[in-house]
Amino acid sequence: MKQRFPKHLSYKYKLELDNFPAKAKDRLSLWVVLPGIFIGLLMSIIGAFELSNGMYDESAQKVYKQSKDFIEPFINHIFVDYAFIIIGLGIVAGAIIAHIRYKKIYFNGRTFDVDFKGLFGDVELFDEHLRNYRGVRLRIEFFQFGIVNKNKYIIELEHIDPGKTIPLYISTDGAGIYDMWHYYAKRLDKPTIMNTDEGLKVTETLDLNKNLKTFIVSNNLAEDYMVIPPLPKSLRYAQRGEKTIIMNKRSFWDIRSVVALIWLLIFSAALGLAVYNFEKITANMESPWKLILGMIAVAVMLFLGFSWLFKREKIVIKNNRIILIYRFFLLSRKNDDVDFDRLKDIEIMYNPVNDRHYLALITQYSIAAFGTKMPIKDLRWVKKFLIHEILK
Repeated sequence: MKQRFPKHLSYKYKLELDNFPAKAKDRLSLWVVLPGIFIGLLMSIIGAFELSNGMYDESAQKVYKQSKDFIEPFINHIFVDYAFIIIGLGIVAGAIIAHIRYKKIYFNGRTFDVDFKGLFGDVELFDEHLRNYRGVRLRIEFFQFGIVNKNKYIIELEHIDPGKTIPLYISTDGAGIYDMWHYYAKRLDKPTIMNTDEGLKVTETLDLNKNLKTFIVSNNLAEDYMVIPPLPKSLRYAQRGEKTIIMNKRSFWDIRSVVALIWLLIFSAALGLAVYNFEKITANMESPWKLILGMIAVAVMLFLGFSWLFKREKIVIKNNRIILIYRFFLLSRKNDDVDFDRLKDIEIMYNPVNDRHYLALITQYSIAAFGTKMPIKDLRWVKKFLIHEILK
């Protein structure tokens, strides 16, 4: 069964609890809305301008059509013009709608009062006493922000009814997220909670300052990690001196990977046609260098896109450190470097955006994610193996 999480509207939000009454507004920032409106209007204007023959040169068109090798365009320009206009207006409408919706949160130290304004209808109100909340939850959402993927770090006061869950802190920067999580837990005198693959994990206030190894030993949990199950078939294990390596044998795919591959293939085909017809395209150009540089830039972007699509993840354990690495064909890039003693927790968390789990390595300063597309049984093996190595 899928876990239900509330949808918060902000990308940057903080409810200050140092003084009461405390208040904050969960709303999409104008720094996100205004660029969206600008880009949408620009697309619509370009589409309308071209549709009205603003870029049409009748004499050049006659000469072009008289050419022996003249071929009609694969896609009619009118279709492209309308597509630009419709998509642009859609972006504008989406940005405006996103800004209309908001939540106003008020807290007097005992009771939360929330005003919610949707797209239609009156403002909805509810109030809830602090004692009815179960704890302070930390979670991460992976989402599409423009043309890149970003992490959205969310700290919220969890209620059994997701609609009454209160956002406390939201950011796309995970620096200091663990300290922030504990700040709210101590300030509200609530335990920290985390949704894992095994259910809700609750950590009482007395255990908040312990690192992972100390927590496991002090709670007599070490025996659970003494025996490691057989290595999953999808993973590769290697021991090289004092270095231990765990790596995916293949890239893991989902529906988003397939969609991305289709688009990359379409753009690759378009670039291939442009290269094949290079002489015809540049026949009437004074200087083809701009076109050449543009084609090189597109080729580099396509290479990076394919590299990211076929990337594999690798874990290297050495010198009491866990190093997370991305492999792109023959290239490698270090993603995170975590010291054993700084680890506060290793848990399998859930991402409702793509309905998948991932392994979260939580330190006081950040959260490192591993295996965002891996099967959950493989993530469980990696978690148990890492904790086994930490306890040795």
